Amino acid sequence: MLTELIETPLIGLQSEAFRLRKLHFGNELTFSIPGTISYQDGTISPQKDRFLAVSVTGSHCALHCEHCKGKLLESMIPVNDPEIFYQTIEQLRARGGLGVLISGGADRNGEVPLENFIPLIRKIKKKDPSFKMIAHTGLIKREVAVGLKEAGIDQILLDIIGDEETIREVYHLNKKVEDYEETLWMLKEVGHCLAPHIIIGHHFGDIRGEWKVLEIVTRVGVETIILVVLKPLTGKNSCRIPTPEEVSKISAIARILNPTIPIRMGCIRPAHPWKAEMERGAIDSGINTIAYPLQGTIEYTQKIGLETKFIELCCSLI
Repeated sequence: MLTELIETPLIGLQSEAFRLRKLHFGNELTFSIPGTISYQDGTISPQKDRFLAVSVTGSHCALHCEHCKGKLLESMIPVNDPEIFYQTIEQLRARGGLGVLISGGADRNGEVPLENFIPLIRKIKKKDPSFKMIAHTGLIKREVAVGLKEAGIDQILLDIIGDEETIREVYHLNKKVEDYEETLWMLKEVGHCLAPHIIIGHHFGDIRGEWKVLEIVTRVGVETIILVVLKPLTGKNSCRIPTPEEVSKISAIARILNPTIPIRMGCIRPAHPWKAEMERGAIDSGINTIAYPLQGTIEYTQKIGLETKFIELCCSLI
């Protein structure tokens, strides 16, 4: 079925994807705004620090992946020490924060070191079960996955890689595609709510393993699918930018393969002249949510008759 879909013209895919989206989700499209960005329609006045991202490794990452080189960690609050971790999150809660993304750099096995923070996650969730805590884990071990589940973590985020050359050349890891699928199955067995990420253009901007990832997440069955677009962060021009047509096709096929699962366009995508077209194409392809949309995207959504709703949470939690 996937091969047949890939060969189908985009206009036909989008027509079916949009039909399925309206059938199963109605007319509402949500915008994730977990920060201080104002929009002209006046439907939301975002407060500061409603949802933050913290890094348990600070700015350190052992992998130094080609598309990031640790740059993504620089935008996160460093909480290397468990006590600082606890104090930072408690301060966020005291200010009326809604939740936190727990992330960090990976070790040489592709895993974010979260073990030492599990007791504090448990303590915070016991004190305030409504406070959302989600974790970007990497290739997590079963015992850590069980610990996070028992601590009350709300959701696991995981980049799924569908091409072994990408694993080696971009992530510098000695792993296989099967390792990512097995990790996803294990997390599901443990009982986690899963929000796998598909990085469009993962291999230096080329479309390589994305179709395999779609097969994996569809086979496993997850709670939501997050689509992000490669955004070169290293200052080099060695990566091509995926075209709006490529983004739209992957979005539409993701919807057709997963008609009842929410599909979100996450906050990572390039600041490029194509950005507006990418966002409009994703809407036409049946997605449910866009994080930090352009103003023109909001206006387009309303123009085609969809109802818009703004939410101050990470898009994966909507």
